[in-house]
Amino acid sequence: MKPDSAGELMHSIKALGNTTSIMSNESISGELIAKDRAGLTALLLYSLPIAAISIFCNYYVDRPLSLFVKAHLYANRHWSDYTSNLPDILMVMVVSVSVLSYILYLFRKSKHINDINTFLFKYLAISQPVAFVAKSTVKIVFGRIESRVWLQNPGQYGFHWFQGGFNFNGFPSGHMIVFTALFAVIWRCHPDLKKMLALMLTALGTLLVATNYHFLSDVICGAYLGILIEAAIFPVITRQETAS
Repeated sequence: MKPDSAGELMHSIKALGNTTSIMSNESISGELIAKDRAGLTALLLYSLPIAAISIFCNYYVDRPLSLFVKAHLYANRHWSDYTSNLPDILMVMVVSVSVLSYILYLFRKSKHINDINTFLFKYLAISQPVAFVAKSTVKIVFGRIESRVWLQNPGQYGFHWFQGGFNFNGFPSGHMIVFTALFAVIWRCHPDLKKMLALMLTALGTLLVATNYHFLSDVICGAYLGILIEAAIFPVITRQETAS
C-alpha cells in the first residue's frame, strides 16, 4: 500500500470498529478483533431470545398467519397471479455481486485506491458466498417444510431434521440471510445509509411472508443469521487489511 492510502484505510477501518487512538497496524488489528469478538459474543447471546421467539411463532403464529395470507391476499387474483411463480435468482445475485465486487476491489487496488469503498468491495466479495453456503447448510439441517407446500400438505408441518432439500427447504429464509448479510456490510461501511437499508430489509421480510414463500419465524431467524455471519466475517477481513 502507499503510505497515505494505507493511513486512510486504517483510519476508515478504525472508525468502523469504534477505536479511539492511533496505533500501529498490528495494534489496530488486535484491538478491532478483540472488540468485535466481544460484539460477536454479545450477539450470540441474542440466540436465546431469538430461539424463544421462533418457537413461539412455530406453535402459535406461523400457521395462522400463513392461512390469513392465503385467505385474504391470495383472494386477490392479481396478487395471486403476480406472486405465484416468482423466479428464484438468489444464486445468480450472489455470484454477480461477488464477482463484480471482487473485480472492483482488484481494480481499485491496482490504482492504489485504498479507501473504505475498496474495503467494502472486498468485504462483499467474501461475505456473500459465505452467507449463501451457510444458508444452504442450515436448511439441510433443519429440513422445515416450505409454507406453500404446507398449505397443500398440512400434515407435514414442522421440522424434518437433516432431510432438507426440495420441499423441506424453508427454514431459515435464505433470502433474509443473504440480503441481511449484504445490507449489514454496507451498513457497517456506510452507516449513513442505515435507515434506507433497514427499510429495504423490512420490506423484503414482509414480502416473503405476504407471498407465502416463508413463515414468519423463517424470516426472523434468517435476518438474525445474516447479522451473525457479517459480524463473524468482519474481524477476519480486518485482520487481512491491517496486516497488508
